[in-house]
Amino acid sequence: MCKVLIFSCISAVMLLSAAYGAPLPTEKESLLKTLIKDLKFLEKNKDKILLDLYTPNEKQECSWQTLQCYLTEMGTLENEIEEEDANYLQNIKKNLQSLMDLIPLGTGCKICEANDKKEFPAFHQELNNFLKSMLK
Repeated sequence: MCKVLIFSCISAVMLLSAAYGAPLPTEKESLLKTLIKDLKFLEKNKDKILLDLYTPNEKQECSWQTLQCYLTEMGTLENEIEEEDANYLQNIKKNLQSLMDLIPLGTGCKICEANDKKEFPAFHQELNNFLKSMLK
């Protein structure tokens, strides 16, 4: 009963927003906002993770390859993060993959291993900045 009421309220708000011209978030925008939010949960561990990770510094035309590199490097973090943060890491990986499905493959972009390795705090900041730039 409660679920029906909640979904009804959400539907009404969405309809009112659409009727008054408020733009509804796109799937890409929703994924980006979720990724940025989930990254904040990993930030508390940034001084505990002692890994050097390939950190892309590509422009927007190489977004797919950049996301692929970040996704690959997130896989190397699995053994380094605390147990309670494992769900956030899994969500980040899932959402990075979903975001990649919405972006065309770029050409002339370098492979992940051609990027410089940076410590986790710098990697985290670069990923956060890249996602925010995609949101604009």
